[in-house]
Amino acid sequence: MLSDYFLTEQHALSTHIDYDYNAWMIVLSYAVITVAAYTAFGLVERMIAAPSKGARTKWLITGAVSMGLGIWTMHFVAMLAVQMGHNMVMRYDIALTALSAVFAMFAAGFAFDFVSRKSRKPIRLLFGGVVLGAGIGLMHYTGMLAMRMDALIRYDLMWFGASIVVAVVLATLALRMMFFTVEAREYDKADHRTWTAAVMGLAVSLMHYTGMAATSFLRTGEAARPVTEGLALDSLIGAVALGGVTFVVLAMAWWSASAEARRVADGRA
Repeated sequence: MLSDYFLTEQHALSTHIDYDYNAWMIVLSYAVITVAAYTAFGLVERMIAAPSKGARTKWLITGAVSMGLGIWTMHFVAMLAVQMGHNMVMRYDIALTALSAVFAMFAAGFAFDFVSRKSRKPIRLLFGGVVLGAGIGLMHYTGMLAMRMDALIRYDLMWFGASIVVAVVLATLALRMMFFTVEAREYDKADHRTWTAAVMGLAVSLMHYTGMAATSFLRTGEAARPVTEGLALDSLIGAVALGGVTFVVLAMAWWSASAEARRVADGRA
């Protein structure tokens, strides 16, 4: 059972498939998650200041979708950056790919809701960080499970565990920084939010690349999974399309939050 997911002695003789990364796509993937985090944390600020339960729910859902979409897009742009040897063709199971995005959105929503309650005790912050970090990990490894190729995917157990720890620690730090932003003076909020988003971007990116350090693609001599199933994406076109759509969605969410903030300010004037 363990050998179905992790490297064991029986894999010692397998051929490891080398791979490299497209550096520009790595930069794009980090930009996507950082912008998504900046947007999501701004929406959480609107949620905390919401005057009603309905408004709070609206901003919670919008923030969770923005954060989850950013996490998901970062992962798949980073995977499209992978350049496999042996002319390896990668496809993706659509249902599992969609499920991985849902995991990220639900984890972000739960964490945002949990840590934004009036009682901001350290244990709540830690639990929120654990949920968000674990959600990032669940999204990543579900996304990996969605891959269809003529190879086996196995993980080094130590690096696998390290990837989850990295996500939890940095996600917890980002959530704590988010509250410094909420409590900051209005003209300092943008700077605080930028640093917080950068840390959240690191949480997702470092989790991804630590997870990839745990990953071995093994050539077995026979197809481990059918390569005619699933969705195939051109690396460059797919990365640009995913990044572009995500940026548009995030821009719409940010515009909505900004418009709401202006309406509230006008009402107080």
